[in-house]
Amino acid sequence: MVGLLSASSVLAQEQEAGSEPEQTVQVEDIVVTGTAIRGVAPVGSATVGMTREDLVQAPARDASALVASLPQASSQGTTLASSGGRAAGVNLRGLGNNATLVLFDSRRVVPQGGNAQVSDPNLIPFSAIERVEVVTDGASAIYGSDAVAGVVNYITRRNYDGAEVTTRYTNSLYNQYVVDGVIGKSWGSGSAMFAGSWDKNDSVPRSERDYMMLDLRPFGGNDNRLVGTTVYPDAPGALIIGNTVYGLPNTNGAVPTAADVIALSGDPDLYDSSYLYDFYTARERHAAMFKLRQEIAPGFELGYTGIYNLRTNESRSGDGFERVAIRLTPGSPYYIPGMPNPTANQTVVYNYSLNNPDTSRDQKNREETINHSIDMTLELPKDYRFSGLLTYGKTDSCNVCQPQVNTTVANVIANNASWGFNPFLQGPQAGADALVGGFIQQYDTVLFDAVGKVDGVLFDLPAGAVRLAAGAEYSRYKLYLKAQNTLNLAGDYQVSRFTKSARDVKSAFGEVFVPIVSNDMGVPFVQSLDLSAALRYDSYSDAGDTTNPKIGLTWRPTDELLIRGSWGTSFRAPTLIEANPATVGQTNRVYVSNGLNDPTIPITNIASGQSAVLSRTGNTEGLRPESATIWSLGGDYRPNYLPSLKLSLTYYNVSYEDRIENLPNQTLILSSPANLELYKDFFIKAPQPTTCVNGDYSTYNPAYLPWLTDKNAVFSPSTINDCSMVGIIAGGRLNLGQVKQSGLDFGANYLHETAFGDFTFNASFSKVLNLEKSVVAGGPLFDALDTYGFQVSERGRFNVNYRRGGLSANLSANYVGSYLNNATITVNGVKLPDTEIPAWTTWDAGVAYSFEDGRFGGALDGVRLAVNVQNLSDEQPPIVLSGTTAVDLGNHNPFGRVWSLELTKAF
Repeated sequence: MVGLLSASSVLAQEQEAGSEPEQTVQVEDIVVTGTAIRGVAPVGSATVGMTREDLVQAPARDASALVASLPQASSQGTTLASSGGRAAGVNLRGLGNNATLVLFDSRRVVPQGGNAQVSDPNLIPFSAIERVEVVTDGASAIYGSDAVAGVVNYITRRNYDGAEVTTRYTNSLYNQYVVDGVIGKSWGSGSAMFAGSWDKNDSVPRSERDYMMLDLRPFGGNDNRLVGTTVYPDAPGALIIGNTVYGLPNTNGAVPTAADVIALSGDPDLYDSSYLYDFYTARERHAAMFKLRQEIAPGFELGYTGIYNLRTNESRSGDGFERVAIRLTPGSPYYIPGMPNPTANQTVVYNYSLNNPDTSRDQKNREETINHSIDMTLELPKDYRFSGLLTYGKTDSCNVCQPQVNTTVANVIANNASWGFNPFLQGPQAGADALVGGFIQQYDTVLFDAVGKVDGVLFDLPAGAVRLAAGAEYSRYKLYLKAQNTLNLAGDYQVSRFTKSARDVKSAFGEVFVPIVSNDMGVPFVQSLDLSAALRYDSYSDAGDTTNPKIGLTWRPTDELLIRGSWGTSFRAPTLIEANPATVGQTNRVYVSNGLNDPTIPITNIASGQSAVLSRTGNTEGLRPESATIWSLGGDYRPNYLPSLKLSLTYYNVSYEDRIENLPNQTLILSSPANLELYKDFFIKAPQPTTCVNGDYSTYNPAYLPWLTDKNAVFSPSTINDCSMVGIIAGGRLNLGQVKQSGLDFGANYLHETAFGDFTFNASFSKVLNLEKSVVAGGPLFDALDTYGFQVSERGRFNVNYRRGGLSANLSANYVGSYLNNATITVNGVKLPDTEIPAWTTWDAGVAYSFEDGRFGGALDGVRLAVNVQNLSDEQPPIVLSGTTAVDLGNHNPFGRVWSLELTKAF
């Protein structure tokens, strides 16, 4: 992972971007991120870049992880580990995947993902990437929606001649195999390039790390195999009556006696389902990219870019098969007479997974993406140029395709002998197959985008040419979702959810670049002063209109110092998934920590300090677009006495309104009186009456009925007694008030050339100074910085690279600062105190050798051999006791030491 550009690369990027006004006309073909004007660097904005050399030297080959390693970025919700190995994203400033715009050659592609739509950087082969440009400023005035925290632009190779093939093997908790290649040819008036890749990795079970097991007693936590009436039994199973859990003896299928069962009250045999789950999925991916460019006539050029990606995933998802709730009515042949509450239904908790190990419970997902774009450029009189782009993309996704417990059958299967199922018989039995249902959730997302732009010189000023870019864009998005399940007595597939959405977006934009002062004007303390102003108007068919300006200023007082600043507004419209409540909805019975000491909201389970609640997640109707105001001020210093040294410092400030996000730390809503006060608008106090009968909605507190009968809700299997619930968490994706964040970004680059090799020293460090949030519009702000579930204030990366001839080596340190775990759990009735989580530093190292100049008889020319190690010292993550694991995957990596061996051959 590369923290920022090497010192030599900084010089190259500045030259390419046209940092000197007199050079701007000569670099028209260079793609520059953050501006719509040819050959002009983004005025006033802070940028970070990674060249092809930086990418090759990095220990990772994950396009998302490369950006996540930047201190300005965050791993919250972006990694393949935290997303289950499906789509990955990019998250600048910790403001969320959807607040960062991901582009390929400055153009959008159709989004990926089902329940959450993101632009996955891993969509294209790694070999196709020439460089990465990151603008850490809001850029909606240039690009429209999503560019709130910044823009990440993956620039692909252009005019590439030759061929290159890379094979790579990675060993960690998983094994990964990669083959990646590119071939290209240019012929003066045009070029063609094809890149393709294949990679495959195996899965990682949760049991691979003891801090991800359910039984966390070795770390001072709870045994989550038994919490209240949520029980993970061993093969004999368990029995629940009311709020009491009993163990079941092994009777070889006979109905146990009440005496034998009562003797096991509160003492069932338990099994840790972490042995049955994967936290990192097995994945196979095929990716291809084809680019063609041809000059049709002088001044007229056409281009085509095609992208194809097929990603399949397979993981053991379980989905409740280790704790199937089998209902026994008093008339059942398996009803246990003589138990307490003799007229109540009994629930056998049956471990289908252990008793039927040969039946697959794997979730198998498949996502196929195609994206076609045709671009054209036409030279016009007086140095004007017309640029046009047409894009069509489609993603077909079976986002959740898996076996699912047929809860409808589970309610009746043991009440009639004709089903041929015995809940007390251990081992495989044919009758148990009826408990296995299916669930298929398919998404189709379609994008059509048309952009037209004219840019050129308006007129000349003494300092240089005033340049203008103006254009219009039309986009149309479509979404289709169909969910089917077999949760019925016949076991036939039925449509449980079908919805479709569409959106049209009409946009107009303009940007002007004004050189106010140039060096030859002789103005004291002003070698150059450049101004840019951009404005964009977007009209959404479903989310209203928005206008966003941006102003940037770059001042060079001396040839050593550059001062830059920018101000602008940005926005993000809800995705079609987010905007449609029929797409994602989940309502679960869960246990949450209860630290209120409020008798009207009683604790259900004393030992763990938890209460049973109905918790709603999913999408919400009527979401408004997000909006933000962002400004930054910074500078770059390159001393004349040491021109290979560059220092940079940037202050940024973000005020973000109407954030669309899941209610943060939703399960902590009752953990303290302060939390309940913050989240009071999202909790409905609803104790059940003493006359409540579990499963009979007519006897419930009426507050539950709209939630339990919501047509968009999906209910996960649960053994929690509804009559023990104390309230409702009305969570899900919502417009959640305001976020205020400010901070400093520091960077340093230095190239030191010696007789025995060149050393490049890089350092980047981000310090978040302030992070305040509110959870309702106009609500009070609370300090979220350096607390569990939110952004850590300090992140840094420091590395040194060495090169001599064909030999190169690098050593890097990755630093994540300390923070407060203020979401601790209750153990044996005692709430653990807030805990300071220590800072975490890991080291990466790599060495490579490129054979060249006819050595070894020329047989190895073009061969590069590299060995890389991430987390060289195998540093284990800090223990974080919050929830049902003892690790914080949002800030720490569970993989430990990761080795990779790479062989590249260039032709």
